[in-house]
Parts: sequence; C-alpha cells; structure tokens
Amino acid sequence: MKLLATEALLVALLVLAPYAAAKQLFTGRYYSEKKQYLVGEPIIVDLEIVNHGHRAGEIGEPSCEGMRPSPFEVDGATRRKKASHFSCGPTFFGGSCLVGTSKIPAEGKYIKRLFLNGPFVLNSPRTYHVRASSEEDIGRWGQREDLAHLHIESEFDLTLRVPREGELEAAYQPFFNDLDNGPDFEIRYFAATAIAQHPPLFVESVLTKIVDSPGTTIANIVDASIVGLGRLETPSARAKLIAMASTGPDEFRQPAIQALGELGNPSDCQVLLFIANQNKDYTRGEAYMYAGRVCKERAIPALSRLLPTADPLLSGYVAAAFENTLSRDAISPLIGLLASPDEGVRRDAEESLETLTHQKSQYGIASAESSNKSRMEWTGWWEANGRTAPIYGPDQCADPQPLH
Repeated sequence: MKLLATEALLVALLVLAPYAAAKQLFTGRYYSEKKQYLVGEPIIVDLEIVNHGHRAGEIGEPSCEGMRPSPFEVDGATRRKKASHFSCGPTFFGGSCLVGTSKIPAEGKYIKRLFLNGPFVLNSPRTYHVRASSEEDIGRWGQREDLAHLHIESEFDLTLRVPREGELEAAYQPFFNDLDNGPDFEIRYFAATAIAQHPPLFVESVLTKIVDSPGTTIANIVDASIVGLGRLETPSARAKLIAMASTGPDEFRQPAIQALGELGNPSDCQVLLFIANQNKDYTRGEAYMYAGRVCKERAIPALSRLLPTADPLLSGYVAAAFENTLSRDAISPLIGLLASPDEGVRRDAEESLETLTHQKSQYGIASAESSNKSRMEWTGWWEANGRTAPIYGPDQCADPQPLH
C-alpha cells in the first residue's frame, strides 16, 4: 500500500510540475513612475510584467476604458461622489469592445502606463498609501495556449505637494508636446487623456482647439477632450459642449451629451430635451436619459408624452430617464411600462422601480402573465403608499424588499 501511495504521489507531482513551473515564467508588479507629484498633476502608475522564459507571451488589452474595474485603492483618501445613471440591478457591457493583445518578449518586459484613478479623490498635499491588485492571463504569443494566470498585488507610497508658481504648467508641457508631436496614436491619446484627467484652467484652450477641429483629429482624442471640457465646468467649456451636442458631427454628439449630463447643470434642461427631440436612436435615448438627471421632475411631462409611440429601444432609455429624475411622479409611468410586450422594456422598468423604492414584486416580469400580476401588485402598493414611501436614487442601492 505504501508503494502504491508513493507511486500515486510521484505521478501527481509529474502532472502538476509543468503548471507550477509555468507560474514562475511571469511576475508582475505596480509602481508609481515618480515618488512625488504636484496637486493637480496626472499621477501615472506602471503595470510591469516580466517574462522569465525563452518564449514570447501575450496579454489581452481591451480597447474600451472602464471595461475592467480600477485596480487601485488608496488608504484614507476622500471617496469620490459620482452620480450613477443606471439601475441598481446587474449591468452588462452592451457595446462592441475589441480586445487586442500586446507582446511580452522572451526574457523581456511588458509595461502598461495607467492613471491612478478610482472611486477616490487625491487633491490634498500629503503622503498616500496605494494598494493595487489585478488578475492577468498570459498566453503564448500568436497561439491559443495559456501559459500563466497572474495574481498581482503591490503596495507603495506617493507624496503630493502644492505646486509653486509655474510648476504645474511645466508638468503639463510634456503632455502638450506629445499631443502635438507624438510619434504614434497611443502616445497622443495617452497625452489627451492625461490632460483631461483633472484639467486645470490653463488647459482649456488646448482642449477647445481639438474640439473645434474634430475632422483633423483622431476620434478617441476628440472624445477625451470633450470629457476634459466637461470636467472644467467653466461657462465657455459648457457652451462648447452644448454646441457639440447640438450641431457637432454625429459621432461626437453622444460624448458631448454625456459630458453635459455629468455636469448636471439645471440650466441645461431645455437644451437636452431639445437635443433629444432632434436626434434618433441611441443619441436620442441618451439625451433623454441625461435630461432626466438634469431636469428632475421637469422632465416627467416630456418623457410621458413619448410612451404611446416609443419603440423598445427608446422605452428602455425612458425608463432610465424616469429613474434619474428621482421623482415620485416617475413611479406611475414606470408601473405602466410593466405592460409592455417587450421583456427588455419590462425589465428596465422593474429595475428602475426597485432602484427608486427599494421594493420588488413577487411575480417578476418573465412572462406577460407574471408581469401583469406584478403591475397589479405595484399599482395596489403605490395607491396605499405613494404619499409616504421614500424615494431613492441609483447612488443609494440596497437589496429590494418584497412589496407589503
């Protein structure tokens, strides 16, 4: 019996040996490019993966920002207050996002420059402790073969200090140079994104120049510049966004509408409703969705008028728009959407109702019959509780409780 056990252990070790060895082929870490940054300067962190083997590897790189969660946490940092525009229910990435690959040379390194972004704000002079972690799959270059799965964890400190006169402008100058004369798209796009991160007032002219000539600039760089203008929040930047959202090229209207929605200026209510009415398909829907946030209850009449003739695509956006109003007057039209013949619309309405009330029906919306029962249950509950039930928003998510 001892001999059989020894033989079994030997076989197991032989089987597992290649996997154990493969894990040692690659190592990874995160580190800050500088130990000290100025308050207001883009903070850059590098992801470095080292290939210790004799064959090249590859790592996937999605082309869409935000496809993966931020790998960073900063101890003691102020939490960022960011408005959500979607329900508390599960969200899925709905667009097309290409995933490319980058080569990790044999006995070489792969370095990816990242911005220290996440659900936090670093705007005070002090030393911060940063923790970074991610899961990375490594394949063999040019082949469908897995080589390693890395769990990377790193910790480091960095210091922010108040800039002296002229220092912050000097810190941005390399990004301006790369934006104008970068040798390839990636360097220019990185520079545009850096400038748009937390833009000081002196970068407005640079961003405006790009937006004023979108036909001569790569689309991703224009998109980044539109985001930067939204973050500036100056009257002139806001006016530029309104112009882009109203009369700009079709491909740039959506990011301009989103930037206006993120600003949340109540004065833009009628502008967004007008823009929505003048567009179609996704652009129209997004304009109404952000109008819900900007207009609040003032959007209810315009949104309600859409319902009799809205197709499923627009109805889904209208459900999100009703939710963004945070208005008690949104509940009745959302209950009405539970009668839609389209299951997707019923799901959007149900998630919006659950987000706004933290309540749920026992029947669900899977079929027309169950959705009708759900609508009747919601109707009875709202008639009994509509005046006193608290209303919540997408940034106050909680598990919904059964209607009672």
